[in-house]
This record gives sequence, structure tokens and C-alpha cells, in this order.
Amino acid sequence: MAVNNEVQASQWSWGARFLLVTVLLTTCVLGWQAIQPWMQRPLQQIILQTNIPAIDKISLQNQLDEHLTDSFFGADLEKIRLEVENQPWVGDAKVSRIWPNRLMVEASSQIFMASWAAGGFINHKGELVIVLPNQLADFEHLPVLKGPEGSAWVMSELFRQMSWLVGRDDLTIKKMTMAHRGAVELELDNGIILVLGREQLLPRLQRLMKVYHSYLVIKAEMIERIDGRYAHGVSVAWKGAN
Repeated sequence: MAVNNEVQASQWSWGARFLLVTVLLTTCVLGWQAIQPWMQRPLQQIILQTNIPAIDKISLQNQLDEHLTDSFFGADLEKIRLEVENQPWVGDAKVSRIWPNRLMVEASSQIFMASWAAGGFINHKGELVIVLPNQLADFEHLPVLKGPEGSAWVMSELFRQMSWLVGRDDLTIKKMTMAHRGAVELELDNGIILVLGREQLLPRLQRLMKVYHSYLVIKAEMIERIDGRYAHGVSVAWKGAN
């Protein structure tokens, strides 16, 4: 009798499991069928949050609205992000879904560290970006980098390090020039020109600034040019001197 009870209990247990699995599968199928219309419906709105210039924001919004034919889950967020970041005024972008039928696009504007003499601006990543200067506020106050074609990134990295070296004496670089053979000159905001040549640029500048801080800072107004292309010192050209 006990054996029969165990067999019945076992059969009931398998029957209960089968019923439970059937209910779960049915629920999943019905749920999937219920959300299918939402998944296939086109997007209702793409929200753009950005501080890029107004005219470029309108243009970008129009471009984004072309994706309104995409479905909520069918929209390719990575593709949209790359399209947004490809805009010259956009630095970084983030795209996310908002249930049930909207996308949120957050785009930060470019941070420019310098203007490029041949045209365009260099952003904080060292990339040369071509934008219209009249849409950039206070671009005239940006330092100017001038160098051979394709040298923007290298010069931007040098500029960062050199800015730190001269900044210890409360100076800033107004213009940085690199000749085709790599010789570098700096024009500081106090009007002094620093000649560094092609080799050991950072050690030369470090030595030059040490001499400037120790002996020349009190005579800065009389200095026209400081040449750091020497192994153990610098030469100074004075204003008005022959």
C-alpha cells in the first residue's frame, strides 16, 4: 500500500511539474505576443540634450529624426552614437532608451585647447576639428599652434607638457610653432620668444625656465628672445640691442 502511495505521489509530482512548465511557457508566449506590437511600433520621439551651437543642434536633431522609423528595440544605439559623435561640434555622446517609445541622446560639445594656424581647432583629445570660427565664443583668446600637416596631435601633446613647465612661472603659451624639420619656438603671453630647436625639447625648456626663474624674471620686460639650444645654458637677445 505504501508503495502504491509513493508511485501516486511521484506521478502527481511529475504531473504538477508538467503543468507548471506548461503554464510558464504559455505565460511567456502570451507575454511575448502582447509586447510585439510595442516592439514593432516606430519611435515617437528622439530627445536631444546638448549645448552645441543652435544652428548645429537643429541640423543634428533633423538627422536624428530620420531614425523615427526605427522600432524601440530595433534602433541601433551604437550606430546612432557614432553618427552623433561624427558631428564636428560634438565631443562625446550617449544614447539610451526610454520606455515605451523614445530615445534620449546626450551630446557634450567639443572642448578646444588651441586653434590651428592652417584652419580649424584642436580639441582636448588632440584631434584637429574643422568648424567655423564665428560660431566659437572667444576663439581669439585660444593659443595658436602652427606646424606641418599631420602634426596636430604631436604638437598638442608637446603643448600640454610645455604649458605646465612655463605655467610654474605664471606664464602661458600664446603661440607654438614647429618648422618642417621639427624645430620648435614658443611665444609667451609676456611677448618673450623661446627658441628650443629640434632635440631634447622638454629638457631644454626645463633648463631654460630654471634660468629664467633664477636670473631673468626681473628683467622680463627687456627680453626679446631666449635661445635654449645650448648644452649648459641659454643666450638672451635684449630689446633694442644690436
